[in-house]
Amino acid sequence: MPLRQCLVIVMILMLMCSVGCTDKKNQDNPIDIDSDTNETEEPQEFEPVIPKVKNPLTGMDMDMEFENKRPMAVMIENEYNARPQSGLDKAGIVYEVLTEGGITRFLALFLGVKVDEIGPVRSARPYFLDYAMDYDSIYVHYGASPQGYIDLKKLSLDAINGMYDSVTFWRDKTRKEPHNAYTNTEKILSISEKNGFYRDSKLISWQFNTEETPAGNRILEEFKLEYFNNYTVSYRYSHNNKAYERFINGKTHTDRKTGETIFVKNIIVQFANTRVIDNEGRLSIKTVDSGKGYYISEGSYTEIKWQKSDRQERTQYTVDDGSELILNPGNIWIQVMPQWGKFNCD
Repeated sequence: MPLRQCLVIVMILMLMCSVGCTDKKNQDNPIDIDSDTNETEEPQEFEPVIPKVKNPLTGMDMDMEFENKRPMAVMIENEYNARPQSGLDKAGIVYEVLTEGGITRFLALFLGVKVDEIGPVRSARPYFLDYAMDYDSIYVHYGASPQGYIDLKKLSLDAINGMYDSVTFWRDKTRKEPHNAYTNTEKILSISEKNGFYRDSKLISWQFNTEETPAGNRILEEFKLEYFNNYTVSYRYSHNNKAYERFINGKTHTDRKTGETIFVKNIIVQFANTRVIDNEGRLSIKTVDSGKGYYISEGSYTEIKWQKSDRQERTQYTVDDGSELILNPGNIWIQVMPQWGKFNCD
């Protein structure tokens, strides 16, 4: 065989050997062409966005789970031994109304908030039922006056009475009876669902400004409300909080649990015809009527009128031109005053 042919054969054999070794090597150590692209990336965590709706009591945002639900209207005591109370600072609306003995009592409405202590809870009076019905609320009380029981039955109110419910209510042993009955929104909700009270609401919302707006063109940074000579409520405007700080007989009104001062965004003063009806000093307050009052907010005030045509109809508040009162978003305190009460704004 010629030398040239031998060299060609040797080169072919060497090439075949080289390819074979390379294939084997690649089989033993395959190239992972997807090694970078197949790495699992850590999922990013995002806070869930909870949908919000407007609270019809305050015009503020609340969780959607409370949309179209009924408020809870709780009777809260204001006798000296009941102070400071729990939960008033978290209520959307609070009524302060006179009862027997020259003492006021509160009706506090809650919606869209979770409050772990509310009280002290006290007994019902007929005129408080009328204010509770303004909001299609679930009425929460601890006992009632004789006429209160009659009206609760006659009006077929969805009511929760602590006299017959030791689950929804508890006694705080650090306080003396009867100033120590408490409840909370979770317990009220539980018994309301069980009794079929927690249905969709017929509540008509207040009208609210889209921006904070003075109540009127008259400045009012401090004023007093005299129910009697021995009981005065006063308010002082805080520019930092853009709300009124509340006082009882000159002392700052605070929350029992948090110790924080109660501030109020909107205040309505409503004068109502009041008279004594029995030897116990119980009162009749003419809720189905019309009268005058004042609206105070943002360091100013204006005169208003109110009218209620039926016990189960909503009270209407209007301004000078007859249009509906528009409030600023925030909590509302309605001071129902007897005709002899004084609104001192000097």
